[in-house]
Amino acid sequence: HVDRAVVLPIDYNLVDQARVDIEQYNIWAFEGAAPYRDRIIPFVGIDPQRGDRAISIMEKFVKKYDAPGIKVYPATGWYPNEERVQRFWEHADDLGLVVTTHGGAAWGPLDEKYTRPSFYDEVLHRYPDLRVVIAHIGGKYRSETYELCAKHSNCFTDISALQGWLPSDPDTCMSRLKEVAEKVPDRASFGTDFPLFDLSYPSEMWLNFVRDRPWADEDTKAKVLGGNMRRLLGL
Repeated sequence: HVDRAVVLPIDYNLVDQARVDIEQYNIWAFEGAAPYRDRIIPFVGIDPQRGDRAISIMEKFVKKYDAPGIKVYPATGWYPNEERVQRFWEHADDLGLVVTTHGGAAWGPLDEKYTRPSFYDEVLHRYPDLRVVIAHIGGKYRSETYELCAKHSNCFTDISALQGWLPSDPDTCMSRLKEVAEKVPDRASFGTDFPLFDLSYPSEMWLNFVRDRPWADEDTKAKVLGGNMRRLLGL
């Protein structure tokens, strides 16, 4: 019962060398999705620390595959407001890309000291047309995500990973969803963090939980379950 899904490759290769080069990994994602592009929408997974190569890959995938966005993961060792990554943001802004970034907890060899949503305050201000989605509502830093969304019209979020409390603690999921309905109903989108939580709790059950539980009115649910992302991506 999913009409469309955004797929987010992640570039961990500067932390722990992968079996394939990052460009080949992204090609695999885009070529694999090609027959299903009416339903599967890949982003480019790239680490801004790659400098000119990151920019080159980003531009190449926009030109060749019409990529609508990028996925970044600051826990690989960089702060979003560092001067050394500003050219990366400039090019993403020029290309009109949507940025999805990790927010919240990270485990070694990744470092969560880089993942606070507040580090995007300067980026959102400097590039007001650059749309940034802070994943997982920012995790334990979710109050910062709410503040950024209130302050910047180009700040968005998603509810992926909330199902980490299921099935043992549905009350926490409900309280987080109610926060979303109250604070960011026009900025939040459904997400699964697939395949991580499917090891213990199928994404279909998480989707049904969000769809069926009384955490918001039906209009808000419709926004979170597709309307906000459709608007964000211009679909």
